Amino acid sequence: MEARAESSARAGECDRTTHTLGLMSERFLEHCRIARGLSPNTLRAYAADLLHVQRVLGVGTEVAAIDRETIHGYVRRLIDDERRKATTARRRVATLKVFFRWLEREGVVTISVFHRVDLSIRLPRRLPRALDAGDMRRLLTCAESRAGSLVSTAFERQLLHFIVVVLFTTGVRISELVSLHMQHISVEDGALQIRGKGNRERRVYVAGRDALKVLSRYLQARRQIEAVSDCLLVTAEGTTVSAAYVRRRLRALGRRAEITRPVTPHMLRHTAATQLLEAGVDIRFVQRLLGHSSIATTQIYTQVRDSALRARLVEANTLARIRKAG
Repeated sequence: MEARAESSARAGECDRTTHTLGLMSERFLEHCRIARGLSPNTLRAYAADLLHVQRVLGVGTEVAAIDRETIHGYVRRLIDDERRKATTARRRVATLKVFFRWLEREGVVTISVFHRVDLSIRLPRRLPRALDAGDMRRLLTCAESRAGSLVSTAFERQLLHFIVVVLFTTGVRISELVSLHMQHISVEDGALQIRGKGNRERRVYVAGRDALKVLSRYLQARRQIEAVSDCLLVTAEGTTVSAAYVRRRLRALGRRAEITRPVTPHMLRHTAATQLLEAGVDIRFVQRLLGHSSIATTQIYTQVRDSALRARLVEANTLARIRKAG
């Protein structure tokens, strides 16, 4: 009996010591990949955040030993010692919250360490960076007519023009665009089947006669390329286009168009939302187009619209015009 009890005690001790931060992080990521079917981008973000936690707290740390003070100390290190941006700190804390909720459901911890924890990271309130109409016109013109010197082939000039048009007309994220395959495109109505954050699917549209012509011309040229995969975006050599490739090309194109700020894919997403709202499109449609889970996220663009309204009013200066007319 004593030997059996001692053996059970050793087994229980062994079970407890297997719940390390490193091992449970691996199991959590496997759960997210298989059971939840999260996108590769979300999985990479979770993995990077948990790897940082392991470096700070120790890969062999027992998850049950992580208490509120440990979490507060981790956040203080992120912000005070490592000088991380508030957005980075907030994202890593959000990852930890999801991780500990899973640990609680799995019975690894009795209750999440974040239960009733007062932990808020204030983000600086910034308006989205969008191009104004003049800059956007110059970027489109440059992509269509003068991109040849930025790329080596006529096909890649078509590719760059297509990328600018799609980012601007649909507002998709760059990660969503580069992950599209040929079967995700409907040429008849210009629809793109997007898999966004949280593995949520939505349809967006390349709308308007000019945009549809750009889509049709690119797809016609794309079908002539012998590519290693059926990805929508490929180079003239048939290799898959990466997000980094698009960012480099857009920066170079922005400089060629004499735009003072560095042009990024996300800037075109902001520009798409801003221009749609200024054109009078209902904010709920813009929310659906961008794939925002909450309309509160989309509402930040109404502030951009209000700032544009104020600028127009200052430019109009109706009181001065009336007095001058008198």
